[in-house]
Amino acid sequence: MRTARRGGAIPSSRVAVGLALSVWMLSGGVARGQAFRTTSEGLSVGHFLLYPSVDFEYTDNDNVFFSSRDLPERQIVKSGVTVVRPRILMDLPIGENRVRWVYSPLYRDYTSRSFVQTKRFSHYFDFEVLHTGPVFAVRGAHHLVLGTQELQEVDRGGELVFGTTPFKSYTSEAEVTLSMGARNGISVLPLYTAVGFDDSTPNSPLSYRRRQIEMRFQHAVSLTSQVYAFYSYEDTQQDRERLFFGNVTYDAYTAGVGLRRTLNREVVTFLHARYTVMNFTGGSTSNFVGPVVDASATWQLGDVTVLALSAVHQTFQSFYVNNNYYLDSEVRLHLTHQVGQNAFWDSSIGVLDNHYADSLDISVTPETPPGQDCNPMIPDPSNPSQLICGGDGRIDVYESLQPSVGRRRRDRVYHVEVGAGWQISPTLRLFIGYNSDRRRSNVDQIVSGRTIDPFGYSVNRILFRLEAGWQ
Repeated sequence: MRTARRGGAIPSSRVAVGLALSVWMLSGGVARGQAFRTTSEGLSVGHFLLYPSVDFEYTDNDNVFFSSRDLPERQIVKSGVTVVRPRILMDLPIGENRVRWVYSPLYRDYTSRSFVQTKRFSHYFDFEVLHTGPVFAVRGAHHLVLGTQELQEVDRGGELVFGTTPFKSYTSEAEVTLSMGARNGISVLPLYTAVGFDDSTPNSPLSYRRRQIEMRFQHAVSLTSQVYAFYSYEDTQQDRERLFFGNVTYDAYTAGVGLRRTLNREVVTFLHARYTVMNFTGGSTSNFVGPVVDASATWQLGDVTVLALSAVHQTFQSFYVNNNYYLDSEVRLHLTHQVGQNAFWDSSIGVLDNHYADSLDISVTPETPPGQDCNPMIPDPSNPSQLICGGDGRIDVYESLQPSVGRRRRDRVYHVEVGAGWQISPTLRLFIGYNSDRRRSNVDQIVSGRTIDPFGYSVNRILFRLEAGWQ
């Protein structure tokens, strides 16, 4: 996990009032004579099932901005972070089919006055339709995020870790499956993703649009095991800063196989292996050709202990200077152990390694405007009292990275997390935990005459989370 988990210690009376208010505001039909019926699965209102909940979290964070570990201590901002996240999930069952809506706003505030937020609220919206028939099964979904700091929505490999620029991200996807007997099926999976950052800010290099379509043939080996083969095509247009490197687009062709299998009801395995070709236009000249793997296994170690292991080797588009992409390799180990009837402890460790495709190059390109290479300034030959751009062949804003020119960036992140939870009641849960992230990079940058690692950071968080309602 790259960000702090949700949590917070709030008096139970305030939780009850907040939950009751959320239910009342979202009920709709109560004033028209419909009564609530509380069930173990949520709240039944007419034909709808409601799952309201609210999370309160307080986190003590010793490096809010993920600042370089090489900076002086006084330049690293420490703060408490308060998060409140109400959530309403509404299901409409229609026979074997279902329609689902989810809305979850998020309020975030900092105790430190050294950071002034432009926006304290983020919003998550989800919509899903599921139809199951004897011949066709259809699923459609839409996911929308209006946020600022939720960069994992647009930067899955962790290249960037903190931002304050408002953005909108949405993904629309569908899956249509044709049954071919009891064991076989063919699926078509189209997907569209768009990310847009606020253009009024001076730096918004992450905007992109991605279209993908996948064809999949599935075969059920048994009731608990399934294999599938697939082929997909994807094209992405990345809106980089036109000022320096222009836009980057790529086409990706992927073929692979997948496996889901349950062994003796104690071991569940998953494998998604594929071979990908990515052809880029713009940016650097590097293209990607190679294998990509996503695998995991979960063991039920006895009645109260679960061990999960996952490994990933994949490629992501990059927004770093002249790089088109980077390889992300991760290994994670997660252990959960139940204590008694209502408590558990949870721990995980992980290592992430990001390896970039191209050596750092800050030289001006044909697309770089002359005004971006003015250093050093020189006297105007026609008017020596005035200075004009002299230029040295390097983009001025990146000159502080000169010590790393010719070097391929590589980041390594270590993650540790431990915590304990308590099920106070069927609809009230408490979690207390600690997590830490350490990132090291091989990039050097000159800042105020000092050489630092701009991408290396250390972050420690202590968190308290209280969850009320139906999750």
